[in-house]
Amino acid sequence: MVLTGRERLLRIFHGEPVDRFPVAPFLYYNSVYEMFDHKPGIYDFYDPDDFDPIVKFVEYCDHFGFDVLHVLGSVWDMYLHSSLADRSIIESDENWDVSVVDEENEAQTRRTLTIRTPKGLLRQVESYRHASAYLVVQNVDEHLIKTPRDFDLFREYSPPADKMDCSLITRARRAVGDKGLMDTNTHGAFNILTMFRDVERVLTDPITDEGFYRAMAEFFLERLILRAGKMIEAGAEVIEIAAQIAGSSVGPAFYERYILEYESRLCKAIREAGGLVILHNCGPARTVMHLYNQLDINCWGYLTPPPLGDVELDEALRVMRPDLALRGNVDQVHFMVQATPEQIRRRVEQVLQKVKPRGNFILSTTDFFFDGTPYENIMAFAEAGREFGRCL
Repeated sequence: MVLTGRERLLRIFHGEPVDRFPVAPFLYYNSVYEMFDHKPGIYDFYDPDDFDPIVKFVEYCDHFGFDVLHVLGSVWDMYLHSSLADRSIIESDENWDVSVVDEENEAQTRRTLTIRTPKGLLRQVESYRHASAYLVVQNVDEHLIKTPRDFDLFREYSPPADKMDCSLITRARRAVGDKGLMDTNTHGAFNILTMFRDVERVLTDPITDEGFYRAMAEFFLERLILRAGKMIEAGAEVIEIAAQIAGSSVGPAFYERYILEYESRLCKAIREAGGLVILHNCGPARTVMHLYNQLDINCWGYLTPPPLGDVELDEALRVMRPDLALRGNVDQVHFMVQATPEQIRRRVEQVLQKVKPRGNFILSTTDFFFDGTPYENIMAFAEAGREFGRCL
């Protein structure tokens, strides 16, 4: 039995036998831009006019023989601290009058959004810079929701949540073919709050004003569910839910009381709409990972080991329910950059030998490759995955 990448991944997500474990690291724009030496600008980072990262993503995967989980086909407006690809907030609408001022210098671009509503103003300040020739990073320096009154204005006047551009999803689904699956990104019910409100305030809101916190959680959860449905209609087969902020910042009691319910409802809604679900926690997770067993998810990534995480593979294999696919456990920050190809080969063999009795595993790094990761190391990772991941 020799499976296509699409068949292999679908079988893993459904807990069925495969010829070998999929080799599908989480990949981002910078890897594609680096391979083809395209230097993106800040304003066209997600979809440049003179280069097609959607098609080139698949070519990148083909080069190394990866099974394709295509994440570039995403709606990048509310996923990142960014209004560059936004339609749901940055465009004026009824009772939502937006003005944008960009200030540029050699170091960064600073963007100020001022939104006028019938009952008051909202303001957000963002910054963008090149972390490398191939990677643009962004941050919100001043969040839109600073007070309960700001939230009331947002809830009453913000444009519909599904005022969004899903064209990258459709393009990625078409580009993938039978080589894999279209894996779009969204936020979890807790993560999304930190896109609109400072993370430290979000972490204290449940204690200082639980009613306010739960009102925000309910409001943004409904927006996430609406958007997920539209993503699936556009061609998303897998929805990857970012959940790393809760994993690294709270304990199990906080998670169970203030987060689990909302994440559970989001996962259930996506599954009922026909989507597969990957829960994305690329950081510490040891104290809360057992609670992921209660979520209606198909896969959890990325089992990040020390020193950047705290997940021990042996413990995760004991704790996580057996029908749940697992993904990751290979450090891309230091190990994939600094190790030799032979060391990478041995690490991959070690991981796959441990997971083989359990099954349901996708070989991956714990997040995307950094610029300058040696291609011989990436190739060693891929070749070892295909060799040691054979199951039949």
